[in-house]
Amino acid sequence: MSFSDVTVRYPGRGAARPAVVDVDLQVAPGQFVCVVGPSGCGKSTILHVCSGLLKVSGGDFHYLGKKWQGRHTGIGYVTQRDTLLPWKTVVGNIALPLKLAGVAREERRQLAADMATKVGLGHFLDRRPRELSGGMRQRVQLARVLVTNPTLLLMDEPFGALDAVLRVRMQEFLRATIAEAGLTTIFVTHDLTEALTLGDQVVAMSGSPGRIGRIDTLDDLPRGVSAVELRQVPTYSVHEQQLWATIAGHGDSPEPL
Repeated sequence: MSFSDVTVRYPGRGAARPAVVDVDLQVAPGQFVCVVGPSGCGKSTILHVCSGLLKVSGGDFHYLGKKWQGRHTGIGYVTQRDTLLPWKTVVGNIALPLKLAGVAREERRQLAADMATKVGLGHFLDRRPRELSGGMRQRVQLARVLVTNPTLLLMDEPFGALDAVLRVRMQEFLRATIAEAGLTTIFVTHDLTEALTLGDQVVAMSGSPGRIGRIDTLDDLPRGVSAVELRQVPTYSVHEQQLWATIAGHGDSPEPL
């Protein structure tokens, strides 16, 4: 997908200031891009455009080579707050999008059970959300998205409500799952350490309206290591300092590192 000089204003706001301006960004197939920045800088707006839920007000946005045409197919969207149906079991929640797509009952149950096993929940198929931990509920959410075989995965602070230990475990789980599926992923977070641990590329936004202030490609950081190990790599602190300066509002011009 690509953003070219994109501005976004929310409908019905008249002459109100735009949410984001001058956004230029290209995301390659299979890339894991993390978007960081302070509250109100337009991170979620970027996701809304990517999903097709929001049309750009200026500039051009292309997905799979085509301009915006409404809600895109093949999009998986995971939010911070789980949206599981409390009366449905693990397998029932995972199978929900298949049911909406008209997949036959036995087939969708089998597909959902297989996906639950892939995310480590094969022994919890008949549990309900209230019987699961926070991390398990997030895995159900992710499984519900992955069972549809999406082309693009959008994640809006999915681990923000988890404690520190569980958050690290879910980061490791997500990275392994995404690598196996080869999914293009855009992951919004307030946590710079999380972004540097997960992403192939980090996009730093600032201001209101929001702008991209810096794009760092993390080719010089090892993948598949813990956040603690990653912090020992000398280039980690370089990325951290430069990205933080941008987020805080006194960074350099938006040049890729």
